[in-house]
Amino acid sequence: MSTSSIVSRRYAKAIVETAKSDEEVDTFSSELSTFCEAFDESADLRNVLTNPTFGQEERTQTVNAIFEKLEASIIIQRYVHLLVKRGRASELPAIAADVRTMADERAKRIRARVESAFPLSEDTKDSLKRALGKRTGMTVELDVEVDPALIGGIRTSVGSLVFDGTLQTQIASLRKQLQSHA
Repeated sequence: MSTSSIVSRRYAKAIVETAKSDEEVDTFSSELSTFCEAFDESADLRNVLTNPTFGQEERTQTVNAIFEKLEASIIIQRYVHLLVKRGRASELPAIAADVRTMADERAKRIRARVESAFPLSEDTKDSLKRALGKRTGMTVELDVEVDPALIGGIRTSVGSLVFDGTLQTQIASLRKQLQSHA
């Protein structure tokens, strides 16, 4: 995702302030993220929306075609059209990230990235959410990724905090200890 900027935060704030409720902020965030996934995955779409050789009519038609498939709210459709018209389409990923961050802050929610050697059971995910919630004082949303290279255990990142209980890290630590004693 793109780095946040003054411009992206300003547009994100406008989107968030348009919402009438926390649920609507989450909806806007989700819709914008979905649009950005298409933007990130399609070089052709990025080209049409950011290359000045394409006219405004072509850009408008392209955005309309995408929104026909996505069924996004009229608010998000208008914001995306405004951004494209103002030549700010390249800011869309950063704006989506900022909207998500603002939605999380508004809902007192934090996202934790969990890497595990194997898929986690729902009970394990729930326990992890509760433990992290106690530690942070916030509602926790987990983004779980399976990485067989970890061999065993899990690594959890919450903001700048990292809890690393992976077998891979334990082996590396043991190796380092053995080398320092040799």
